[in-house]
Amino acid sequence: MGWTLVGVSAPPLASPPLLHAGGGEQMLSWVLLTAAGVTAMLFGLSLVVAYRRRRRRYLLVSATLAALLSRSLVGLLTLRGLLSPGSHHFFEHGLDAVIAVLLLAAVYDSTTTTSAEQRPNT
Repeated sequence: MGWTLVGVSAPPLASPPLLHAGGGEQMLSWVLLTAAGVTAMLFGLSLVVAYRRRRRRYLLVSATLAALLSRSLVGLLTLRGLLSPGSHHFFEHGLDAVIAVLLLAAVYDSTTTTSAEQRPNT
């Protein structure tokens, strides 16, 4: 199935090949495993920081990294055939929205201060 322009009688454009179709599957698997490993380490470090600081903004950053790690896991599950392409699409876009909301919440939380967090001018 190729791409066609509406109202133009030119031959259809070829669809770009998917990276996980054919020979690129092993490369994509390594990329996803590397991304998952690095994100898992960052997530673990963020949990330590969130525990030590005990502030909501650090917990929001940890939740954002957990969602980012979940994206890699969704990709790996799809690559192994354990998740359908439709479910993959749904989860990827859902996690994108979750990441965006959590990131905005963390930024908003870090720009607002409560009376307990205000420092005197010295």
